[in-house]
Amino acid sequence: MNSRKAAVRARAGSRLRRGMALGATAVLGALALGSAAPGNAAPESFPALGDDLAAVNRSATAAPAQMNQLDFLLGDWKCLVTAEVHGQPPMTNTTYLSVRSILGGHWYELRSLQLPSTSNPQRLVARQVYGWDPAAQQFTTYYFDDADGQGAGSAPEVTTGHAVFTGTYLFNGFRHIGRDDLYSPAPDKLYNDISMAMESTPDQLFPVGTARCDRR
Repeated sequence: MNSRKAAVRARAGSRLRRGMALGATAVLGALALGSAAPGNAAPESFPALGDDLAAVNRSATAAPAQMNQLDFLLGDWKCLVTAEVHGQPPMTNTTYLSVRSILGGHWYELRSLQLPSTSNPQRLVARQVYGWDPAAQQFTTYYFDDADGQGAGSAPEVTTGHAVFTGTYLFNGFRHIGRDDLYSPAPDKLYNDISMAMESTPDQLFPVGTARCDRR
């Protein structure tokens, strides 16, 4: 408990010091400018934060070579997603995926749009990123969507064309263990066999759906 309090105090002190530094910068800036007319100030040039080409050209470090193992995910995909809920008829949706390399190849970003259907009227927009964790020597992923779904997972072992990510996810207010078994049975195919388990019994995974995607 004492160590936790000490950590909180340290973080608070760090924030205070940063605030003081920012305040000092503002004071010094005002002194330097003096009574100069606002019209004499040079217009601010805001950087193009969305320009990934800049990140590629100026990345301080090379992207991890391990990221090449996830290249089978890259591209645009049209998927038939089937959800299997116990005791109910299967629900199907068409989902579009676009997976691209970002930040100089250090991360791969997945963007998805799930269209509503007769069996499942929910429209869902989601994002997911995949990267390499050099400390843990494994792949990691972070997921979030516009229905407050979120989660994180990891894949200790990945082979070319096959990756299994397991993690803890929150959907519709329900937290559970989720597993995505991603693989490419052919160059223009991307499949995902989806399983889940209760948090209390993480080893008792059971299938809940599939995604069958064709390259567009």
